[in-house]
Amino acid sequence: MSMPRLLLRLLPFTVMVACSHPMKGPTKDGGGAGGQGGVDNFGGGGGSTLGQGGAGGSTSGQGGGVPPGQGGTGGCWWTRPSGLGGMQPGERDGWPDSPARVPGAATARNRVDAWTVMAVLGSPSGPRQGATAVWTGKEMIVWGGYDGKPEATGARYDPVTDTWSAMSTSVAPRARNDHAALWTGTEMIVWGGYDGSTALSSGGRYDPASDKWTVITTSGAPSNARSPRAVWTGTEMIIWGGEASPTVDSGRYDPLSDSWRSLATAGAPVAQAEAAVVWTGSEMIVWGGYVTDACASSLGAIYNPTSDAWRPMSNVGAPHPRVGHSAVWTGAQMIIWGGDYPSPNAASYDASADAWYAISEVEAPSPRTGPALFFLPDPGTPGAGRMLLWGGGYGYVAVTGAIYDFVPDQWGVVAPFPTIDAAPNNGSTRTTVWTGTEMIVWDVAYGVGARYKP
Repeated sequence: MSMPRLLLRLLPFTVMVACSHPMKGPTKDGGGAGGQGGVDNFGGGGGSTLGQGGAGGSTSGQGGGVPPGQGGTGGCWWTRPSGLGGMQPGERDGWPDSPARVPGAATARNRVDAWTVMAVLGSPSGPRQGATAVWTGKEMIVWGGYDGKPEATGARYDPVTDTWSAMSTSVAPRARNDHAALWTGTEMIVWGGYDGSTALSSGGRYDPASDKWTVITTSGAPSNARSPRAVWTGTEMIIWGGEASPTVDSGRYDPLSDSWRSLATAGAPVAQAEAAVVWTGSEMIVWGGYVTDACASSLGAIYNPTSDAWRPMSNVGAPHPRVGHSAVWTGAQMIIWGGDYPSPNAASYDASADAWYAISEVEAPSPRTGPALFFLPDPGTPGAGRMLLWGGGYGYVAVTGAIYDFVPDQWGVVAPFPTIDAAPNNGSTRTTVWTGTEMIVWDVAYGVGARYKP
């Protein structure tokens, strides 16, 4: 099969920011892949935060806060000439294929495309928003959230037996929503969030084997953050960004020593809130989010924990500035999809080549913020696979999804969620995980859920 021609534009580096909607309310639009933590009414990807450069004010200004030689903008509205780096909302850059994509992914597949309704008995009490979910390898753990007040409770779901079990609340973290959560291989770590009045700088570790919580030290920890982003490196949890005032820190947490240490700041992203973050296996990539006030960015940076150093990302051919988007790592590339300025405008980023590639918008799912993204590798074909996208929202709740094939760069429809409910205009009521064979979706507001086998 011949590969589509590459339509990459070699243009100068340009800082891109755009004026976005202000951050809102106590509730969130759910999370994407990764930590599953939500972000304020715009969603979030496993997804948080960003690159070199900055902006000078939310409506007008002279482009302050930009490192020498990196450029800037005089405000947060579109000011760059058309065609200079990245894509503007509504632009169509064609659909070039990436060199990292593998032709084997184009082979025909017999899809099951079916949902199985989940048991309700013993599930987390509701309704609640801004909860998190992690997959342990055997169970989905749903914890926290907001149901008129922050919660410090949760439950575990076993898809083999289709049953829920309660979690201990002894020494559990303080009640919260919009926190980060991840799985280490043996424990779920919860950090940050919002308790109804304050952004938090605390957390805990939960061991499902013993049904016990362990308090995390706050000595040297990042400052208070609502909707922080988190990745697991294999030995440490890295916390980045979030919504807080006046500043937001980042940090690295080692559960073996129960200790924190800081990240380098030189070259770190300017934006702090509502970015997307992925772990590549050796580095953390942060892209997009708020630069200042309500200004969105299309910048990013890559952090190497071994050298404790940041390096910049090209923004030539990058998607337009956004917040509330989701991201997923394929093993070779980061895919950015969704976000504010609802648009199917998206792209994949090859970290080894420092290059962006467009993704087809033909028959793509409807524009939305904060969809869940999961990479489904093809067994036996390194680098080949599909991306499963589901849910999200923006002033509505999407109960639809799609599967994207990297080769031949096309979308296929996912069967609709079996319970089309009247959920409020907030996608954060749903928690979503990928088990390796199926996607589990639980709506903690309505107490309904289902498992999807692609």
